Amino acid sequence: MSLCTVPLDQPIPENSIYDPYRNSHPLTVKNFEKMDKGTYWFHRLISLDESWIHGNSPLKNNCISKSQSDPGIIAEYDIVYGGGGLAVIHAAMMSKVYGKKVCVFDKYAVGLTHRDWNISIPELLVLKECGLFSQEQLDSFIACKYKGGFVKFYDDDPKSAMPPLWLENVLDTALDANLLLDAAKNIILEYGGTIIEQAHFKKVITTGTYALIHIETPHSKIVLSAKIFADAMGSFSPIARSLNAYPFTHCCPTVGTISSGFKVGKNSDEIDFSVGEILVTNEHQLPDGRQLIWEGFPSSQNRFVTYLFFYDAIQSPSDKSLINLYELFFEKLFTYKKPDEDFDIGRPLFGIIPSFSHHSTKNKRITAEDNIISIGDAAALSSPLSYCGFGSFVRNLPKTSTMLFQALEANTLKKKDLSKINAFEPRVAIMSNFASFLQGKPLQSASTVNKTMNMFMDVLGSLPKHIAEEVFRDTLQWKSYNIMMSTVPKRHPQSYKMLINVHGIKGLFWWAINFIGFAIWEMSQKKKSRSN
Repeated sequence: MSLCTVPLDQPIPENSIYDPYRNSHPLTVKNFEKMDKGTYWFHRLISLDESWIHGNSPLKNNCISKSQSDPGIIAEYDIVYGGGGLAVIHAAMMSKVYGKKVCVFDKYAVGLTHRDWNISIPELLVLKECGLFSQEQLDSFIACKYKGGFVKFYDDDPKSAMPPLWLENVLDTALDANLLLDAAKNIILEYGGTIIEQAHFKKVITTGTYALIHIETPHSKIVLSAKIFADAMGSFSPIARSLNAYPFTHCCPTVGTISSGFKVGKNSDEIDFSVGEILVTNEHQLPDGRQLIWEGFPSSQNRFVTYLFFYDAIQSPSDKSLINLYELFFEKLFTYKKPDEDFDIGRPLFGIIPSFSHHSTKNKRITAEDNIISIGDAAALSSPLSYCGFGSFVRNLPKTSTMLFQALEANTLKKKDLSKINAFEPRVAIMSNFASFLQGKPLQSASTVNKTMNMFMDVLGSLPKHIAEEVFRDTLQWKSYNIMMSTVPKRHPQSYKMLINVHGIKGLFWWAINFIGFAIWEMSQKKKSRSN
């Protein structure tokens, strides 16, 4: 398993970067100091935390402006991508499969991520089926595969405890994310693309014909011209904040590590390298309302990825600081998994994963402007239940890349045209209603989330196993959804009371609206299938 080696040209901060945090975050500082290149990752963490503080407020200065096109300018690139994470995969697809000239820039390094990904094999095969990678390459990206995973929420009453919900073909394959991104980066270079690192985005000027993207590197100011600027600059993208007054409604602050040296065994606080743990809680919610959730999965034969996160609404008063969450992580880690004598943290993993809950029958988030399109976390259209941006991205890659190619060929680059190219799925949008059950609230009983989710897992466990797999793979079918929802009140009559307590009358109304959108989408899909 690669440990996201720091690029040679990236500056490594001095140890003094820790000094302001030694007293307030002693466990976080202690553990980062032990990591290889820990000061680099600590600097990334602090930078992301500072961005997060201001990330969901409107920009004071809009970074997008419009101008008349200059007939003397011929765009140098078909697509310029801002952001070097998931965008690298999309750029590789557009250059290799569709023959487009691309450029990718990032303020750090292109092709490196501070999170790791797991996925199922059927989802991963999309990258082969669309012509991007060979089977041999896909196999090389797989760091570890396990036989299945489970979901288990905390029960404080052994008499009424429910068994874990076991799942197959769901997040059961851990990827070496950086190996995958590096292969995509090499495709870009092989097909004549350009990579620019340590490049900060400043502004973009659109004309309807092309975009002029202004960036700055440590050595120069550069203006890139492209028919399309693909914004993949993440959750706090200035483009997303310019297009949307409030770019997302919910979030999932996430911290974790890739570690080795946990105790191996079959007990709940030991590591079983043949199993992934998808959603696990081992306590009720904190006094401030946050319900902390663990995720753990093997990333190699001896390393284990451990995440701690919580679901929250942007407007809630809960503490969403990543460095504060890391202090809780290191405080509580060994209540989740026991360390052995040779326990060692390889590197940190962290991020703020955004989501946008749709109160509509269609996509309400603005993801495009003339010559501009948002992808990945910048689009914030991943599942509000699983927050699996990588899964959503891969699942929609054939559709978004094909539609973008068609837009370039037809020269339909206006906002109304590019707005149609996104990863919005009504079946995913409706899952925001379920995500609400995972969001603890200060005034509710501390056991509410765990009791509600145990009820929901019990329902899924009683149904054909494909339904639970669809829920956690973000591929829920309309028929499966109706079976699931009709089973809930039959198996747990008190569920109606829980629905009202969590959502209120207003929330139930929007649930109904989202259901109507799901039904309309289902009918349109059937109509398309019949016409084909």
